[in-house]
Amino acid sequence: MDNRKRLITKIHIGKKQLGLDEETYRQFLANLTGKTSCAAMTEEELHKVLGEMVKKGFNVRSAFWGNRAAPRDDKKIYLAKITALLAKHNLPKEYADGIAKRSFKVDVVHWLTPWQLKKVVQMLAVYDRNKKAL
Repeated sequence: MDNRKRLITKIHIGKKQLGLDEETYRQFLANLTGKTSCAAMTEEELHKVLGEMVKKGFNVRSAFWGNRAAPRDDKKIYLAKITALLAKHNLPKEYADGIAKRSFKVDVVHWLTPWQLKKVVQMLAVYDRNKKAL
């Protein structure tokens, strides 16, 4: 999902969280950007709308890893690095899960051992280096 679609999704979640009805929501958009639909807005305008919703009390939270149990301390560093590398390239978390499954026959990256997590970080670092070379 591209960044624009993510912003629109967050705005719609914010609309629901703030309890805005359709008419109020459209008026809110029109007051900020002069447009009544997120689809017609630029990415900059979407950021503006999202920022205004945050000011009004919308709590933006990331569900990047879902509701999984917290990892052990020895895994946290590797999982944080994996998360950072995925976010840097706008890759979904399933990308890391795919690496885990293909390389270690384990379905979820959280289930890997610290040594295996280190190898996933190395694989993502190679991906990062290759992307920089282009």
